Amino acid sequence: MDIVSYLSNIYGYDTPIFIKDVRIGRKSKTAIREEFYRATKRGDLERKSSGIYYLKSNKDFGSGITFRKIVENKFMYPDCISSETRELFIDGYYSGMTFLNMIGLSEQVPAMPEITTNKTSSKKRYFVSGNSMAIIRKGRIPIDFTNWKDLQFFDMFHFLSLDEVKEKKDIIVDYAKKNGISDASFTKYIKYYGPKTIKKVVEGGILDALIG
Repeated sequence: MDIVSYLSNIYGYDTPIFIKDVRIGRKSKTAIREEFYRATKRGDLERKSSGIYYLKSNKDFGSGITFRKIVENKFMYPDCISSETRELFIDGYYSGMTFLNMIGLSEQVPAMPEITTNKTSSKKRYFVSGNSMAIIRKGRIPIDFTNWKDLQFFDMFHFLSLDEVKEKKDIIVDYAKKNGISDASFTKYIKYYGPKTIKKVVEGGILDALIG
């Protein structure tokens, strides 16, 4: 099977392919890179940026992948997982100002996406692809489909002041209730956070609202 057929069967089209993660039988990394090079030179494979490729579904149009799709596939979901089941294998989530903006707690559109993930050993680092950049943070504990929404929720208090928590209480509580975050979540996960976060959740009235 040629490289293009192999990649289309595994990854499909308009999906980021990270060459360092590709395994083809017993082929060496050097041999795989040579096949990628030849396929790209023929126009069968597109190079998005260093180490990132994709198969374009429509060759008459521009890039079929966005930076958002690249960082989601690299840091949030494993390769080759369908959109219907990928949250069962989740490795990360949007955090920081990105998450605050997503749920309406901030009108500020962040200059770069922020993601907390299992796929880094650094407390904070930057991921660059082309002219785009993302902030990548290590999770407090391993992230999986059972805890990511709880961790994402409690993480956000690091980016809010106590006054902001009080002011935005209705939005925060509404989000928590719609996403199954309860006082039991607080009891289970708050031990991974510092006293400042605990103070904001308690004194901001969030915990009382979750209990009620």
